[in-house]
Amino acid sequence: MKLGIMQPYLFPYTQQFRHIQQCEQWIVFDTPKYTRKSWINRNRIANPTKEWCYISAPVMKGATTGAISDAVLADTGWRKDFVDQLRVYESKAPFYTETVQLVKACLFMNNKVPTIADLNTHTLKVLCQHLGIDTKITRLSEMNLDLPMHAEPGEWAYMISKELGANIYSNASGGRHLFDPDLYESNGISLEFYEPIPLEFSTPGFSFVPDLSVIDTLMWIGKDNLSQWCKE
Repeated sequence: MKLGIMQPYLFPYTQQFRHIQQCEQWIVFDTPKYTRKSWINRNRIANPTKEWCYISAPVMKGATTGAISDAVLADTGWRKDFVDQLRVYESKAPFYTETVQLVKACLFMNNKVPTIADLNTHTLKVLCQHLGIDTKITRLSEMNLDLPMHAEPGEWAYMISKELGANIYSNASGGRHLFDPDLYESNGISLEFYEPIPLEFSTPGFSFVPDLSVIDTLMWIGKDNLSQWCKE
């Protein structure tokens, strides 16, 4: 079984979905400490005057000292503001309407006040289903695994892989320096690194900026084209 692991990011960048497509199981790593002003609660979309701007999901101030899984979203009506920010695409992006409907399906959950991990995991599952990606997605905080309280960054993936019986672990190539290949290989786990491939597309009225949120990609190229790219 090929396993991938990543913290829960808010509408993550497009390469993550191609990485998920290549794995059989994906673990949402929501047990580390929540980090303010990170990809966990914000991301970037295009902007016609300043290339890009942030979109964010605010977390309650008192909930920023614990684990990601415990960080409660603010109940301030921010979801409407989030959707309103996407209007910059309205007259330019060919897939604006369907993408906004998809974003709404992600944001307006039935939970009373979900955590950021609830939102980001729900979003990841909705987006994967939209793109035809059937990888199993599970939150680490909801799994009964025998793991220590603390470990080095490159060791978590090894221990989770071992607990789940994975024989291949795939990590984003940017984290290569964190891993000891001998630790994995000596325990029967092949260590792989996902290498991104370029994805460029026309953005009339905007400057093309790589690695924005998947929202941006869906606005310009739509579900079918992105789904096909993820399978390459």
